[in-house]
Amino acid sequence: MKKLEELGALEKQEPYKNNVGYSERADVPIEPRLSEQWFMKYPSAGPAREVVQRGEMRFFPERWAKVYDHWMANLQDWCISRQLWWGHQIPVWYRGEEVKCQVDSPGPDWKQDPDVLDTWCSSWLWPFATMDEPTRKKFYPTIVLVTAPEIIFFWVARMIMAGFEYTGQKPFRDVYFNGIVRDKIGRKMSKTLGNSPDPLDLIAKYGADALRFGTMRSAPLGQDVLFDEQHVELGRNFCNKFWNACRFSPNAGRRSPGRDQPESFEQR
Repeated sequence: MKKLEELGALEKQEPYKNNVGYSERADVPIEPRLSEQWFMKYPSAGPAREVVQRGEMRFFPERWAKVYDHWMANLQDWCISRQLWWGHQIPVWYRGEEVKCQVDSPGPDWKQDPDVLDTWCSSWLWPFATMDEPTRKKFYPTIVLVTAPEIIFFWVARMIMAGFEYTGQKPFRDVYFNGIVRDKIGRKMSKTLGNSPDPLDLIAKYGADALRFGTMRSAPLGQDVLFDEQHVELGRNFCNKFWNACRFSPNAGRRSPGRDQPESFEQR
């Protein structure tokens, strides 16, 4: 500012407020910083997209197949490097101006890149990095992947591409998308918001069966669950009615040999 005034190049000054973002956890300003990153072109994207288009891999609910196909048609290079203290270190080595990409060090005078792999880049390697060949033949490929639709690209798409890239086959046949449990006004549950109930407290108050029933009752296929404690209370009431109805059935007084009557309904 002072230099502009000295040069006579300052036309006017206008104060304004800048909306600076703050970190929720550290409560410090979030500032952009230019840095070099490692990018990777997605491998086996064609087979990973076509296997769903042909119906050889099914999504439940089916509508998520269109979302998957849209993402696969608009792929951009994957930024796989992160500046963290922990993780799988990037397999890149330097010696002066020379750069080599390989798993092991080329020699004692080589220095490895300090960046680590993106979490999902480590995750898509999981079947190949944690299982030996006999174990992988037994468990991979599998049949069903159950996950949430919010990671359909971060996890599902990348696992499919990895399967075709490293084994030449699809990693699973069906993908079932469960809903995300949210609070009753639609917010994701988090410790920061304090809107995540403790299941053990709910079990102590209503019973385990009431918690199971109340959650399932409000969980349609593939839709998010808007959690309300009232659903658990209704689950307890249903369990009580079911218990009392069983007591009046003709066989209520009979017991199977060596079996005790159920003790899972805490309030009767």
